[in-house]
Amino acid sequence: MKTADSLLGLAGVLLAGSIFLQSPALAGTASVIMAYYASVRLAFRGDGKVRLSLPERTTELEWAEIPVEIESGFEIPGRVVIKGRNPDVESEDLSIEVNPGENLKAVLMVKPLKKGTLELEVNAVFTDKSGLFMRGLKVDGIKPIPVLPSPRKVAEARRIRKEPNAFAELLHALGIGSESIDFEELREFLPGDDVKRIDWKATSRILKPVVRVFKRETLAGVYVLVNVDESFRREMQNVKTDYLALILAQLVAYFARHGHRVGIVAYTDHGISKVIRNVYEPRKALSELDLRPRPGKPQLRPSPLRGNSLIRKILRLKARSPLSGIEKAAGAVPESSYVVVLDDIGLHPWAIMSAVSMLEEKGSKVAVLYPNPIRFVPRESVKPEDLESLYVAYRERKELVRKIRSKVEVVELSSKDLLPKVVRAL
Repeated sequence: MKTADSLLGLAGVLLAGSIFLQSPALAGTASVIMAYYASVRLAFRGDGKVRLSLPERTTELEWAEIPVEIESGFEIPGRVVIKGRNPDVESEDLSIEVNPGENLKAVLMVKPLKKGTLELEVNAVFTDKSGLFMRGLKVDGIKPIPVLPSPRKVAEARRIRKEPNAFAELLHALGIGSESIDFEELREFLPGDDVKRIDWKATSRILKPVVRVFKRETLAGVYVLVNVDESFRREMQNVKTDYLALILAQLVAYFARHGHRVGIVAYTDHGISKVIRNVYEPRKALSELDLRPRPGKPQLRPSPLRGNSLIRKILRLKARSPLSGIEKAAGAVPESSYVVVLDDIGLHPWAIMSAVSMLEEKGSKVAVLYPNPIRFVPRESVKPEDLESLYVAYRERKELVRKIRSKVEVVELSSKDLLPKVVRAL
């Protein structure tokens, strides 16, 4: 309306000047302008609307085509301008000429700048050809759109920042006994060793990585609390690899080689399955646990942190005990131990938090080794229609990890942290 107001103001100035100067020419010009203004204003009648056909999902930093249907109910020809107004979206303005009563189809190009849920804001305006008058149009079809992470951005982040070793992160989280300056021995490099400890002279002689080992001031016992329930076994087993067996073998071998007494407490949802103390040989521990694959689909979406009180009561009645399996396992751990909880925090986060509190009251240092089941899903089994549900589950699990990390150290584990060749060699 600014153009129309300016034109009307100009006509008023000319009319006032014609009266002051007694100029018929100025009066005639003002009359022509006002007549043109009145004719365009009277003809500017009708209404229209715009409908968007938004996709079910889109990808971060990639252009997406949004089909647009324009219905013109105006009595004069004009132009429809459509603009995106969300700061998290880059869009190309769409401008198209329409005739009275015409229905047109076009394409609006948008590019989400961040992942998550996109709340698209679109503004549509109709203007007459002279640009004097404009009217906003109703926009239908707007809904939230899930935006998946950009594969290119993820690949670039992986090249720039190398993912830390989960076992080294686990040692740091537990704060396992500090080393003195007294040299003890040379040995082959193991997963989780600090690269700063590599002895390059010895490495060059035998052509294998060798690290310097110093005497430790404290060598407390390490207990691994591992969930062997069917629900967790389904997440850690596929056709080619038993990931749970690999993780256990790597943990036992690593801590035993560093001189720690290693114990394993296996538990289910309802109680303790097996207690093994003073474990030094991974194969012996695995044979005693008798881990067997469990068919079925894993639980990808996490349970709530507080848990459903009714479900908890049912589980406790079924187990005939007020404590869950992991809480009973925590009770079997000696005081002042280092404890690694090997479990999926998404299965029963409330029980894990309760067990952590029990262990800390006994003076133990606790860290949770969390195999994220989404990161263990084989790529070849993922279909395009599964991407949205996987991404929603991944975000929910990330939020759950953030909450639990305020109480206890959580080390997220993926299949890349497991080295089958190293485990077999140990």
